[in-house]
Amino acid sequence: MLWRAYALLSHGGDRIGLGFMGFGSWRIPSHSSACRKADDVVKVLEEADTAIWSANALSACAETGLLTRLAQPVTVEELSADLSLQHALVRSLLGVLTSFGFVVWDHDRAQASPALMPFTSREGAETFKAALRAPLLQAEDFRRRMNTGNLRLDGWSHTDDAIIEAQGALTRHWTTRALPKLKFLPGLVPRLDRPGAALLDVGAGAAGLSIALCRHFPHLSAVALEPAPHPAELGEKHVREAGLAGRIAVRRERVESLQDEQAFDLAFLPQMFLPDTVIEEALHRIFRSLRPGGWLLVAVLPHEGQGIVSAVNRLKNLLWGGNTRDVMQIKPLLEAAGFDPVIRAPGRQALRMVCARRPNLRDPP
Repeated sequence: MLWRAYALLSHGGDRIGLGFMGFGSWRIPSHSSACRKADDVVKVLEEADTAIWSANALSACAETGLLTRLAQPVTVEELSADLSLQHALVRSLLGVLTSFGFVVWDHDRAQASPALMPFTSREGAETFKAALRAPLLQAEDFRRRMNTGNLRLDGWSHTDDAIIEAQGALTRHWTTRALPKLKFLPGLVPRLDRPGAALLDVGAGAAGLSIALCRHFPHLSAVALEPAPHPAELGEKHVREAGLAGRIAVRRERVESLQDEQAFDLAFLPQMFLPDTVIEEALHRIFRSLRPGGWLLVAVLPHEGQGIVSAVNRLKNLLWGGNTRDVMQIKPLLEAAGFDPVIRAPGRQALRMVCARRPNLRDPP
């Protein structure tokens, strides 16, 4: 679904078809704190070590070009020569891929398994790389700022090209893959197919979502709101390179200042980046900007309960500016802004979408 396309900073394995790799399997033992032992702590640390090294090894497979070479059967010697890497290193990287079921062997030749094969194309490898680079780079930035005392809870403010580009690449790829799911929102696809159709992309970053949707819907235009100067510059660059400068306008504007009225058929809001002080005003502005019958998709990082995924999502929400809002907090805010219906779409635990519609003028009271 579109909500699975918009990973932004939340690039977890389950959003790129890699959820079974085991990154999410390590967790604190479920028994009570009083019963835990030092060995339980050591076990968690060991599993964290494995997860960190696995993520970096998989990233290296994409970064070096090894991933794309696995589209065809190939020997370790051939990979070593092609990639200018030592035999032992190539064999170790292949061992990591094999352990996840990503590589199959025929005697001395390795090839991507059917599950991994889509990621051996250039675009697929870029997605694979982006899905790993974004969290690795951001986690390192978080650790560095904590250690230097420079961490501020003032929202997402990265200026690193690598992080921004990783987000854009992942968003473009998975928006394209998710497009067939839009048909489940009543009336939306016919609207996007019409001349004059318009999209509002809030917090657009490198404009990946706007580019993907405009490529798919030839009559669609987009306003991509990105107040941060550097991401906006990269977004404009990608729009020009995509040949869509006449259809996508990157505006350095905050959503709570939006003045458009009944201008858009679809809006996207990653609400985890908006502070509590502006979220209500932002929803009212978006409601006013939608045409009657238009849809708003609101991305939410769920954090119910005490599990590790919920705990990490609470940390992300806090770091990215969205405080601790969850699905249960955003739904009444949407209803108060006038949206009806407000539907929590099915989705995986790492990212959920709330779908909200501005009532059509013809809808019964």
